[in-house]
Amino acid sequence: MTSWTVEDTQRMPRVKAVTATKPTIAYVTQFFPYLTETFVYREVLALREHGFDVVTLANRTPDDKHLSAESLPLMASTSYVFPLQWVPFLFAHLYFMLRHPLRYFGTLINMMTQRGESWDNRKRTFGHFMGGVFLARKAQKQHVSHIHAHFSVNAATIGLAIARLLDIGYSFTVHNNIFTDQLILREKLKSADFIISISEYSRNFLLNFAPDIPNLRDKFRIVHCGISPKSFVPDRPKTASETPHIVYLSSLAERKGMPMLVEACRILRDRGRHFHCTIAGGGEQWFLLQDMIAKYNLQDRVSTPGRYLQEEIRDYLNEADVFVLPCVTAKNGDIDGIPVALMEAMAMQVPVISTTVSGVPELIEDGVSGLLVEERNPEQLANAIERIFDDHDFAVTLGENGRDKVSQAFNLDLISHQLVDLFDSFLN
Repeated sequence: MTSWTVEDTQRMPRVKAVTATKPTIAYVTQFFPYLTETFVYREVLALREHGFDVVTLANRTPDDKHLSAESLPLMASTSYVFPLQWVPFLFAHLYFMLRHPLRYFGTLINMMTQRGESWDNRKRTFGHFMGGVFLARKAQKQHVSHIHAHFSVNAATIGLAIARLLDIGYSFTVHNNIFTDQLILREKLKSADFIISISEYSRNFLLNFAPDIPNLRDKFRIVHCGISPKSFVPDRPKTASETPHIVYLSSLAERKGMPMLVEACRILRDRGRHFHCTIAGGGEQWFLLQDMIAKYNLQDRVSTPGRYLQEEIRDYLNEADVFVLPCVTAKNGDIDGIPVALMEAMAMQVPVISTTVSGVPELIEDGVSGLLVEERNPEQLANAIERIFDDHDFAVTLGENGRDKVSQAFNLDLISHQLVDLFDSFLN
């Protein structure tokens, strides 16, 4: 399978990529495509290259100003609930009410009467059902035979409604939001034909969450998110730098641990180390980032360029001497899965440092393909960064081993074959 470049995707047809020779699958997401969820649209493209007709459905239309060039063509062939089109929306509800009343009202009652759900959750479920009816009509017209949702909350609720309205198969991929939001999750687990988990950690969490669901373990398949290593090849060998460059590329969500990196930068500065740090990304902790830089007087050491596009990642990583993503468990229990940003840096042979949170150790073997430290321990983090600074040969070895790990276990080319085999086994 070939990798995709920006030029390739700009030339990509606005309908399915190849003539379908396999069943039609609908991928359901909250947004599609989405800047921080490149793994979803790359998965769609990979399945299309393998002969699947993949229809894309989403709850909300993304802001195209914040999308990478490689993903923009995918908007034209995606059906969205919002912004709402009232006439086809109401017609879809009338259609299912009149043609399939048992499915329509049975699905609504089942989803709205799940035990243990709060009033707010029931309102959310109702909204997802309403949107699901609209998208079900879209899916029906495109002869969809299986629904697959990415993320277990909004998209999976909408996907469950669509599957029941059309009486077709249903599956979903679980990511990190299972730890903080379990909206009718038991019903989704019971109803799924199969469940893809991006890590062993997430699968074990769900097995403990619902130990009484029959045969739940048998439903799980571990399929990592991945990247195409061919798209992330360093421009030149890494050489020792007089002023090492630390790079962080990710959203500024609490679970990403950005404050730990700023604290580590303060420690390194106080130890007299020369370095520069780039923290690129936007999100909820943007103002906290600016406040911390000002508080510690790090303006000359830390730059904050803000949001970045997919096309800019390689440029950042080519300049990096070490990539740091110090993931933490957020106050509300939110934690990362296995960050794609780490995979991209490892593929570029940049030595990476992260923490022992969630599924990260499934990607990084400490001291072999990167370094792992305790979460919320900026001094340990600073020590690990110094270790990279002070031992260039060790840093090069970590980078080489990191690329090998991604190429062998988190390679989109190989993962796409796993997905093809998985969907083939359930749909044929």
